[in-house]
Amino acid sequence: MKLSNNAVLNAVKGAGNTLVLLLEALGHITQVWHRRRSILNQMHVIGTQSLPITCFFMLLIGMVFALQTGIEFARFGQTNLVGLVIVSAMVRELGPWMTAFVLIARVGSSMAAEIGSMKVAEEIDALEVMSINPASFVVMPRVVGYALMGPALTVVGTLIGIFGGGIVANMQLGVQWSDYFRFAERGAEALDIYWGLLKSLVFSVTAAAVACSNGMRTTGGAVGVGRASRNTVVISLTLVVFFNYLLTSFYRVVKMFVSGVL
Repeated sequence: MKLSNNAVLNAVKGAGNTLVLLLEALGHITQVWHRRRSILNQMHVIGTQSLPITCFFMLLIGMVFALQTGIEFARFGQTNLVGLVIVSAMVRELGPWMTAFVLIARVGSSMAAEIGSMKVAEEIDALEVMSINPASFVVMPRVVGYALMGPALTVVGTLIGIFGGGIVANMQLGVQWSDYFRFAERGAEALDIYWGLLKSLVFSVTAAAVACSNGMRTTGGAVGVGRASRNTVVISLTLVVFFNYLLTSFYRVVKMFVSGVL
């Protein structure tokens, strides 16, 4: 029981520290132009360098999902509907969700390790001695870079996933490209696109905040750096799944409201 209470207490403290650090970093958002070089560097690391693996991953996701749904639709002679389901799922769910998973695995863990190494090497303390706020110098550029490139990669990855679904629909399910895109146009409305981008933004900010927080709280040398990296991946993935459920539930309410108004 005592161990369980300590775990809960540590989780609450960690969540509080993460939220405070995120708010402090966002409080320095006015220094974006001053930190533009660092932000551009983070955008390159998070976005450009992650683009190939994201596209490859999302291509396979779209292909697998199209094949699985096509097998079921074939039982009812409705394989033409694959395009509608693929677009709907990719835009609202799989695109933001799977892109977030890729970035957490590739960027979140390395970001925590990088900041953790700075922490154990006392570079963070050196910044404070020089009256440089670590939240502004270290955290804010990473949060901004992540928040910008996460949705951008989601858009590209979603389009690649839809294209991958089309390849499978055409080559393995016998769906003509014209039919695939005709039904695909009905799979997503403007609200779906906006909601997918909102999810991606929330996931990106969450992952960046968790990575920076775990890195800034690193202790114990190399072992602590590894622990911070591992905890970042576990916590970020858990929060992404949790926030995805909340946002999907809220989407249902918004959808009903919009439908009622219209």
